[in-house]
Amino acid sequence: MKSLLFVSFVSLALVIGGCSSSDNPTSPATTPDASVEAQRTFVLSLPSDPRLPLPMVEDQQATDNERAFCAQAQPDMDGPRVDTPPPEVPPMLWNRVTTRLGLAAKLPPPKFSRAYALVHVAIYDALLAAHQTNRHDLLDNAVSAGAATTVLEYLFPSDSASIFEFVRGQLRAPHGLAIGRVVRSWVLGRRVGELVVDHGKLDGSNVPFTGTPPSGDGIWTGTNPVLPTCGDWQTWITTSGGEFQPEPPYPFGSHADSVEVQQVYDVSLHRTPEQIAIVHKWADTPPPTIWNAILNDRITSNSLNTMHAARAYAYLNVAMYDAFVSCWKTKYIYWIARPFQRTPGLVTVITTPNFPSYTSGHSTISGAAAIVMGELFSSEASYFSAQADEAAISRLYGGIHFQHDNDQGLAVGHQIGNKVVGVMQHDGTHALMAIN
Repeated sequence: MKSLLFVSFVSLALVIGGCSSSDNPTSPATTPDASVEAQRTFVLSLPSDPRLPLPMVEDQQATDNERAFCAQAQPDMDGPRVDTPPPEVPPMLWNRVTTRLGLAAKLPPPKFSRAYALVHVAIYDALLAAHQTNRHDLLDNAVSAGAATTVLEYLFPSDSASIFEFVRGQLRAPHGLAIGRVVRSWVLGRRVGELVVDHGKLDGSNVPFTGTPPSGDGIWTGTNPVLPTCGDWQTWITTSGGEFQPEPPYPFGSHADSVEVQQVYDVSLHRTPEQIAIVHKWADTPPPTIWNAILNDRITSNSLNTMHAARAYAYLNVAMYDAFVSCWKTKYIYWIARPFQRTPGLVTVITTPNFPSYTSGHSTISGAAAIVMGELFSSEASYFSAQADEAAISRLYGGIHFQHDNDQGLAVGHQIGNKVVGVMQHDGTHALMAIN
């Protein structure tokens, strides 16, 4: 009996999670655009991918329980009309949920970036499918909820109840709206989410490390390094982690190498309060979370609608994910020692992460993020570039990276960002998205 009750509770949570309202409870999804078919998708072959439920009859794939619970979530038709607009667009809600879950799980930065990318790819692809002309009346909130909750359950299986707490506030459809549209929207979003989960299960992120760390002068000397196989994970836009790689690190004992070791030590002796503050700005929160927070602010201040916000989140996060894979490829090609391993007694501002030094992850992903953000919000391109530079130098100030790590990380990040922007400029929505 207990096991049956547990199964019933889980089923209830899954069903309730799919019953969400629209982007604006007084109106349906954004007016469909016939050109949506030309826009770039990530896991779908096209917005009209044949693996998706047929248009206008998506609810045929819904269970009786899903229909019943979605109906129970609707307002009392005899009661007063209450249509309160949500405070944020659906992709931002799910970005905040992902942030909360990732921080609680203490995900290492590449895993955290992977979570953001999977969630936002699911939302964006689901909305592209939903906005086809022949679907035309689906609800953005319900579509987004179906896609996001499916991926989040895969990523954080022990947090199912917590995940669905965030859906409860979005359960109601606009007053008087036929419940079938809510169910149809949920089913489409969930199906896209399932396809993204399938992608995640095959991206190589669970492949164990079976190699042996190298040894020698100038080689990293730690144990249990973080994610040595990350450099081989499947990427989204770059061809692989190896497509963009930096120049080799300076040879151990060379003049350039010796200068860098001395530089880190000298900086450690003369840190200013401002430099220490910069270190904490970029270290106290994971870097992908910092850049997502920057995007959150811009989405709000520029009043981006649901589709444009979903696009911005998707491209920012696949760029950072691809940058992490590239950086980790570099780290475990060279296995370069960290500054404290080269300079006994070196005082650092923060704890040195447990993986090799060359190149800097913060620098690489920030370089990529700044380029994408500059494409999205062109009037602030120089600001984003300055933020990436600050993220890079913060690692020198903190005593955990050499300058070469930072410079080359930025350079590779810029290359990745530029490739992502090249895709953005040909995805069918470029003219609508540049905010000057």
